[in-house]
Amino acid sequence: MLTRPPWVQGPSDRERRQLRYIWDDTRTLRDVTGDAAPVLGASMKMSLRARMVLCMGLYEWIVWRFEGLHWRPEPLQIAEVGWCATVDPRYMRFFELTREDWQGPVEGPLWCTGMWLQPAMSQGHAFPRGVYDAVSLLTRMGLHVLPNVEQFREWLGVTVDRLIQLHPLTLDNPLDDLFDRHVSERLGPLIGRDILDPAVEPDAEQALSFLAQNLREARDTENPFLASPADLRDVGFSDAPYVIPGR
Repeated sequence: MLTRPPWVQGPSDRERRQLRYIWDDTRTLRDVTGDAAPVLGASMKMSLRARMVLCMGLYEWIVWRFEGLHWRPEPLQIAEVGWCATVDPRYMRFFELTREDWQGPVEGPLWCTGMWLQPAMSQGHAFPRGVYDAVSLLTRMGLHVLPNVEQFREWLGVTVDRLIQLHPLTLDNPLDDLFDRHVSERLGPLIGRDILDPAVEPDAEQALSFLAQNLREARDTENPFLASPADLRDVGFSDAPYVIPGR
């Protein structure tokens, strides 16, 4: 299972337990009013896979902000399979979290972020707007619930610039893969979790090792959000599942 990454600068235990933001389950996102426009505009300059990795970085900030404040395994399980989906979106199976079961100022935001992340990671290659929607929502949610907003803003600026520089926008012609047999190849080069850490230089070997290990762990622990071999066959996945090609 994933552990807290060094680039997520967690609040102190006291700060984490003090929920100083407005949350009303009957209003859902109407109080989440931060400005995500600059991040959204910048994300249009990076590859689709980089955009997906940005979504994962934003999602992890929110998940780790609530560490120790709930008992649910699902947020980290979703994060694990979200990283699998950065390798190939078909690894994330369709799921829904019952809204009535996720209430309050901790589980409510976790429900929102999980449900916006799912279509972005599993269907973003076919419906790019879902990725942009997730970038916007996750950015605004981070600005809303994080107690260390300035650290989050600083990380976000550095990370967005790095993703644009190292993984600029590439054009995808859907006619080249009408039946979605080569989804992963259309997303741009693979990207590891270390690209989200401003303190280190991204390392290609380390990136592949992380992605390979994450796939193995999701498979071995029978992560409920991971597509099964049968699911993958149904959507035309023809490669060996749960491995990085060539490793």
